[in-house]
Amino acid sequence: MKSAPAKISVIVSTYNSPVFLEMVLRSLAWQRLDGRTDFEVVVADDGSGPETRALIERLRPEMPCPLLHAWQPDTGFRLAESRNNALLQASGDYIVFIDGDCMVLPDFIAAHARLAERGCFVAGARCYIKRGQTEKMLKQPLAWTRPNRLAWFARALFARANRPFQLLNLPLDWRRHRHPDRWQKVQTCNLAVWRQDIDRVDGFDATYVGHGLEDSDFALRLLRAGLRRKSGRFASVVLHLWHPRPTGKRSPNVERFEALLASSRHRPIVGISHLVPADKEIA
Repeated sequence: MKSAPAKISVIVSTYNSPVFLEMVLRSLAWQRLDGRTDFEVVVADDGSGPETRALIERLRPEMPCPLLHAWQPDTGFRLAESRNNALLQASGDYIVFIDGDCMVLPDFIAAHARLAERGCFVAGARCYIKRGQTEKMLKQPLAWTRPNRLAWFARALFARANRPFQLLNLPLDWRRHRHPDRWQKVQTCNLAVWRQDIDRVDGFDATYVGHGLEDSDFALRLLRAGLRRKSGRFASVVLHLWHPRPTGKRSPNVERFEALLASSRHRPIVGISHLVPADKEIA
């Protein structure tokens, strides 16, 4: 059953990348909504320095919506717990997760509002902006913060980004439930979930530290809690700015996720509830 959210909380994860973050927040400032859906932005900050706090304070008066800052001390890569901290501040009945290196098109939130469906989470798409194009954008970052769908489609056709056809807005409702039980390739750079369903699985598992698989853990537990995956392809897309990706040794998160696969649980080892005092409820 489709049901338009009353309020959407966009949670943007970041760590010491104020230039990228400003580009993302300014792209969110251009959102076109139909007037029926409110939204707010919550920055999930995994311990950034004072430059990020100063940026948020500077942008707050310019945003068309509340801009909140959920900061935690820098004690290593703790993206899962950072998102849980942001969820404690979020007041929306529908949550959209993106990353602080992913700009959005002006209809991004409206597209997620249209795709929202009870009993489902929505896995959106992303287009990677190529290195040369990203470096060009970083010379004048504020000139690129109102992305145009057709312009980016043309750039992608000329190899300045990948997946050009994801930038087309196509009415594919009949294909949106093709893989309802698939957790693979669900990524929190573009993921929408009803707040009540997040609370049902107690949020992200904060035992995941370092890069990777906290989003797969989250998606698998949502499926085990009775949710279905819905595709946001060809409707909801983010533009992922290029940056070097982590490489090297095997992540300890691999063992954590393998242990989840071998079990049947849908609750995390350490979730949102561990951040809430025993005498209080999660909002």
